[in-house]
Formats: sequence, C-alpha cells, structure tokens
Amino acid sequence: MTTFNLAIEINNEPYSETQLNRYKYERALHFLHEVIDLGVTPKTQDGQPVTAIALNWMAPDAVLDLAVATHTALGPEGTLDLFKTILIDSDTRWHTFNQRPIDEQGCWVGTTHITAHGIDPASFGTAMGTVQNGDLPFQIMPEHYYVAGDVTTEQQTIMETFGMLGEPTLTYGTGSKTIPDYADVQRLADHPGILSGATFLKHDNFNIHVGAVHQIQPLDNGLDIVSSYFCPKDAPKAIADGHTIHFALELGGALQLIANQK
Repeated sequence: MTTFNLAIEINNEPYSETQLNRYKYERALHFLHEVIDLGVTPKTQDGQPVTAIALNWMAPDAVLDLAVATHTALGPEGTLDLFKTILIDSDTRWHTFNQRPIDEQGCWVGTTHITAHGIDPASFGTAMGTVQNGDLPFQIMPEHYYVAGDVTTEQQTIMETFGMLGEPTLTYGTGSKTIPDYADVQRLADHPGILSGATFLKHDNFNIHVGAVHQIQPLDNGLDIVSSYFCPKDAPKAIADGHTIHFALELGGALQLIANQK
C-alpha cells in the first residue's frame, strides 16, 4: 500500500502539517492556561508542577504532552466539576444564538477537505468508533475535554470548544445520513458515504443547530473526505471558520492513528 499521507484544504485553501501542528500547540496552551486560571496546577508525567510562566517557555511537544497528562489527571468528573460554571454560561449563549428561528437566520458553513492515501477505506468506519473514547480524543485535539460513545451507532456525549473560540459546551450528538434542511450543505454525488451529525445541549436536550456533515469517497488506496461544519448565523462566524481547522486536526489525527494501527 502507498505510504500514508494527507492533503488538507480548508475553505479551498491548502494547509500544511506544520501550520496545523502550530494551531494544535496554541490550543493546548490555551487549555492549560485556562486550567491554571481555574485553580489547577498542571503536572508533568514525572510529577513536576508547571506555572503559567514556565508553561509559556515549554517547547510545543512538551506542551502537548502536558495537555494530555492534565486531561487524564482531571478525568471526566473532575473536568465537569472544574468547568461547571463555564458550562452554564456556554449553555446560555447557545440559547441566545438560537432565539431567532434557524430557518430565518440560516447557518454559517465552513468546509474541510481531506484526501488520505495509504489507508484502507474499509477499515475507516470501524476504526473511527475506537478513536473517540478514553485519552485518544484529546491526544488528537486538545479542546476535546470529554467524549463518550460512538456517534455512528448511538448518542455521543462530547464536551468541546466549537471553532476554537469561546469556551467548551457539554452536548450530545446524534448521527444520521440526512443533511438538515436548514444547513446549506450540498450532497456530493461522488461521495457515497455520509455521516450527518446534530448537536443538543446535554442538560436540557436543546437543539443548538450546530453540526457536521462528513461525506466520504473511497479511493483505490485511501479516502477523500469533505467535512462541512454549520452553526447559527447569530453565533460568531469565527466559530464556523475555526471549526474547519478543528476538523483538520481531529480527522487528520484520527486517520494518522488508524494508519499507524495497520
């Protein structure tokens, strides 16, 4: 099989692995500074505490390792408790963004296009279910705070920051093969596989009209994936723009893990 490689475009502009790794480092840095602001001192794998100033002088790879160690140390319950006030605020904001009917305001849409070579298309769907739980989600994307469940078969609980803007929101997602009428996303005839996700606030089941449409075309030695993210137009457009980068890190990282497992 061809050596694994990725080509990534975001809103029709090519992005390099170097660019995306820099975004990943910056979002890990953001997460760690917020944890420190909330009263938690991150510790390295050998137990050394890290101050906010020391954090700023750490190499990017060390920051990414520290983010994973901090997520792991907090655990799901610790994370939910630490961010409980922030999660309430996020819920309020998403209710505000949805005060106008979604058919009236419409959606912002951003698109991430990933072409992967050197990966077995048949293994992609099965393997995606195994990289969405435990420590793997925040190894792939530092702003995955908590993920449980496989959205391809059941409700998936996820706490994440949408679009690398604002704060995390605690939600659950459902998957289907139908693109919502209010999301301005075109069905691609040459991409037969599709997973369309809708997102609801965990505490009150409120549909925040945020979601993703992943359309997949098997290739002879890989996959072509077009992922569209949508959110209400009364939310900042920067959320849709930023989540395209989030998708590049999330899906690109997942594809790399799957390729490494072969």
